[in-house]
Amino acid sequence: MMALFLQLRGWVNAAGLLLMLSAAACATSPAPQVAAPPPGQARIWFYRLWDPSESLNVANIDVNGVYVGSVEPGGAFYRDVTPGVYHIVPQNQYLDYNQNTNVAVVPGFIAVLDLSSWANAVSGAQRSVHRDSWYARLVPPQYALVY
Repeated sequence: MMALFLQLRGWVNAAGLLLMLSAAACATSPAPQVAAPPPGQARIWFYRLWDPSESLNVANIDVNGVYVGSVEPGGAFYRDVTPGVYHIVPQNQYLDYNQNTNVAVVPGFIAVLDLSSWANAVSGAQRSVHRDSWYARLVPPQYALVY
């Protein structure tokens, strides 16, 4: 009798877990809808994937020498800009090659930049000094649709 009770309890627990997981899967909110860039302008997206093994600090971003915003892990934002060439520079305390990028945009164009980090980059001769190192990478616009 006890074996039957334990077997039945296992099935009830499994069914309850399946029900909770199904409810959680159905409860996801739809992705927010973002309108197209205004006429005569382009859009530059900045995003960071959530990766807890990398830096959890915000990445501060300069465009053409002017601060435009910060993006936190798993976050994204965009700026509508006039057509032209833009120099994207993540603010860094540790300088490395290929951290910056240039983006040329025309009206209606959407540029997507991934901000990735190299956490705990060693700075200088002191091996105990670690700094975040940020990299701006231009990625295909389809990534914005997935993100």
